[in-house]
Amino acid sequence: MKRERILAGLLLAALAVLAVRAIVGWPAHNGDAVPVALDVTEPFYPVYFSSRDTGLLEPEFHQGSATIEQVLADLLAGPKLEHLAGVIPADTVVLGYRLSGETLYVSFSHHLVTNHPGGSTGEILTVYAIVNSLTGIDGVERVQILVENQVVDTLAGHLNLQRALRKDYSALGSQVL
Repeated sequence: MKRERILAGLLLAALAVLAVRAIVGWPAHNGDAVPVALDVTEPFYPVYFSSRDTGLLEPEFHQGSATIEQVLADLLAGPKLEHLAGVIPADTVVLGYRLSGETLYVSFSHHLVTNHPGGSTGEILTVYAIVNSLTGIDGVERVQILVENQVVDTLAGHLNLQRALRKDYSALGSQVL
């Protein structure tokens, strides 16, 4: 009985530490705290960008309610945090989008392909930054990436984009949401 109480106390202490760390902020890879300027009593949403430290996707949280227009604008504008890098190639614009059922069809200009730096990692980061950010919006379960209103085979030769994609957490670091 005493042993169980000790284990329960340790478990509660660990949960309390995790709760405090989640509120205060998780440490960045260099040991510094990542600055957070969110009012947690108001809605906020994640937009995914590439971490300069790990080369994986990390969320940057934006205050407000996620809309398709706003998330697309945030992706095109790039991150505000210094340790993150944009994943959408220069000069890329959104030509339009439509939601059909739970699938969001988003058409980008040809720059998404022609200005893409290439490489399998770069393509994964671009595609899943788009998909993971947009599937965070209510009613969007899948995202079909189009280029000039057409289905494309791939952006840079590594991922099949002929079908709509679901959120995928494999490109995220284990220490982030």
